[in-house]
Amino acid sequence: MTEALVQFVRDRLDEDYEAARLTLGINVMARVRRGESAPRWVASPEGDAGIWDTDGTPRVKFAWARERDHIVRHDPVRVLREIAAKRLMLDEALASRHHISSDQYETCPRATEADGLDATQLAALTRLNEEQRHESGREPTCWDSCGRDARVHRTLELLALPYVDHPNYMQAVLAGQA
Repeated sequence: MTEALVQFVRDRLDEDYEAARLTLGINVMARVRRGESAPRWVASPEGDAGIWDTDGTPRVKFAWARERDHIVRHDPVRVLREIAAKRLMLDEALASRHHISSDQYETCPRATEADGLDATQLAALTRLNEEQRHESGREPTCWDSCGRDARVHRTLELLALPYVDHPNYMQAVLAGQA
């Protein structure tokens, strides 16, 4: 279900991280991990279409002006920050909880002990869900009540969207809809 989409997003972020890490090299990554500033990629100080580190190391000898501007804008240090932000968004979405109320009829049918239900509340909710299954003939869902699952799923879809051209994209998205 959602686990496949979560894993897909985590795998793509890991791949992006590895590519940026390799581009920066071991010395710069050590500086980044220590929280020190790392050299940013900038247009060549010589006025040509090259790309240099702010510490004076040439990176790319030639690029068309538009390509240069794009590469400079998306230098590896920025990519690492973007990956960190996306990982935080993913973790925050997954840590969100289902709605719990003192009234069991207002509590999300998908709430669990992890959301803060005690054993008595969980037993009452389980009985209520069974009654609703019997009356309606269908499983009570979060989508119909607090919407936590829908919000998490939408966040996952949006985080996966940049990877639409990846061969496993559709499989992950479809698995997330199951």
